Amino acid sequence: MRLLTFPVAAGLLLAGCVAFVATAYGEYRSLGELTRQEAGRAHALRTQQLISDLNGLLIDLETGTRGFLITGDAAFLQPYERAQRDLDASYADLKDALARSGDRQDAAFLRLDRVIAERRRQVEAQVESRWKIGESALKDRQAYVAGKQLMDEIRGELARLKSLQQQRIDRIESDVVVQTRETTLLAQVLPLAGGLLVAAAMAALWIERERRDSAERALRDSHAQLESAVAERTRELREALSRIQSFAAELDRSVEAERRSLAREVHDQLGQLGTAAKMLTLSMARKLAPAKDPMHDEMLTIADEVINAARRIAHTLRPPLLDDFGLSAAVQHYAQTLQRQSELIIDLDLGPDDELTTEQHNQLFRLLQEAATNVLRHAQAHQLTIQSRVEDGAYRLLIEDDGVGPGQVRADASGLRNMRERAVLAGGEMTFGPAPQRGTRIEVRVPLGAGEGGDGSGTTDGAAGGIGAAPEKEEGWDEVSDR
Repeated sequence: MRLLTFPVAAGLLLAGCVAFVATAYGEYRSLGELTRQEAGRAHALRTQQLISDLNGLLIDLETGTRGFLITGDAAFLQPYERAQRDLDASYADLKDALARSGDRQDAAFLRLDRVIAERRRQVEAQVESRWKIGESALKDRQAYVAGKQLMDEIRGELARLKSLQQQRIDRIESDVVVQTRETTLLAQVLPLAGGLLVAAAMAALWIERERRDSAERALRDSHAQLESAVAERTRELREALSRIQSFAAELDRSVEAERRSLAREVHDQLGQLGTAAKMLTLSMARKLAPAKDPMHDEMLTIADEVINAARRIAHTLRPPLLDDFGLSAAVQHYAQTLQRQSELIIDLDLGPDDELTTEQHNQLFRLLQEAATNVLRHAQAHQLTIQSRVEDGAYRLLIEDDGVGPGQVRADASGLRNMRERAVLAGGEMTFGPAPQRGTRIEVRVPLGAGEGGDGSGTTDGAAGGIGAAPEKEEGWDEVSDR
C-alpha cells in the first residue's frame, strides 16, 4: 500500500510546531516558577535581615543599658532609646514577613513576646535604678543573671527563626538548580525534536514532490505517446479515407465512362437500327405504291419509337450537353424535360460554371438528378428552385422545393448519403434541412481551382466534415430519397 507522504509531512510538521510551542510554554512556566522561587528566596533573605535587625536592636538595647549602668553617662542611652523606639516596628515587620511567607511561628512569637517584654521591663528598671541609686545599681547581680538568661533565650529563638529561613533559602536554591536543569534539558531536547520533526516533514514533502514530478513526467510521456498514437491512427485513417475516396472517384469515373459508352452504343446501334428499319419501311412503301398496306404505318411508328427510345436512353445515361456545353446547359435541358414530364414548376437561376472541372460537372449533375428524383417521388411539391452562384472562390448550388419537407428517419436510407458522397467527390460539402418557408433546402459548395479534386486527393476538411454533419436530418432526407 502506497504511503501518502503529504499527510505524513503535515503530521510531522504539526508535531514539530507542537514541540516548539511546548518548548516556549515550558520555558514560560519555568521562568514563572524561577521568578516565584526567586521572590521566595528574596523574601526569606529579607526575613533574615529583619531577624538580624531585631537582634541588632536588642543588642543595642542591652549595650546602651550596660554602658549607662557602668558609666552613668546619659550619652550611652542613645542606642537604648533608639532600640526602644524602633523595636516594636521591627518586631511587627518580622511577624508580618513570616505571616506572608506562610510561616507564622505563633508559638515562637508567643515566647518572644513574653521574653522581649520581660527583658524590656528589666532594662527599664535597671536604667531607672541607676538614675535613682547610682553605682549601687551595679551590685544587683541577680538582675544581671536574669537579663542574661532572657537575652540568651531571645537570641536562641531568633537564631532558630533565622536558621529556618536559611533552610528555606537552601531549599529554594536547590529547587532553582533542579528547575534550571530541567528547563535547560527542555530547551535542548524539545527544539531538537521539533527541528528533527520539521526536517522529516520537509523530507516527506520533498519525496512527495519527487513523486508528483515523476507522475507528471510519466503522464506527459503517456500523453505524448497517446498523441503520437492518435496522430498515427489519424494519418492512417486519412490515408484510408483518401484511398476510399480515390477508389470511389475512380469507380464513379468508371461508371460515368461506362454510361458514356453505353449511351454511345445505344445511340449508335439502336438509333441506326431504328433509322435503317424506318428507311426500309419507306422503301418498301414506295415499291408497293400505289398499293398501301396498313402495316407500313405501324412499322414506321415502331421505328420512330425505337429511335426516340434510343435517344431517351442515351440522354438518360449521359446527357451530351454535359460534355459539350457544361453543367448549366445540361441542367437547363434536364429541367425542361422534368417540366414536360410532370406538373412541377422549375425556377432556374444559373451562374457561370467555366471554372468547374469535368469531374465536378459530373458529380453536381448527378447530385441534382438525385435531388430532383426525390422531389418528384415524395416531396409533393409544386415548385422547384435551382440556383447557382460563384461566391468567395466557391461554386454554390442551391436546390429548394416547397413540399412537405424532410420525412421521418429510416435506418436503411441511402439517397442523401449518395448525394453527400458526390459532393465530397466534387471536393466540396453539402448541407441540407428545412427550407425557410416550407419544403426542403439542399446547398452544395464546391471550391474552384481545386484541380481534379474528384479523385479524393483534393478533398477539403470542410468536405470531409460534411460527411458526418447533422446525421438526424441526413437520415430524414435519405428516407425521402429511397422510400
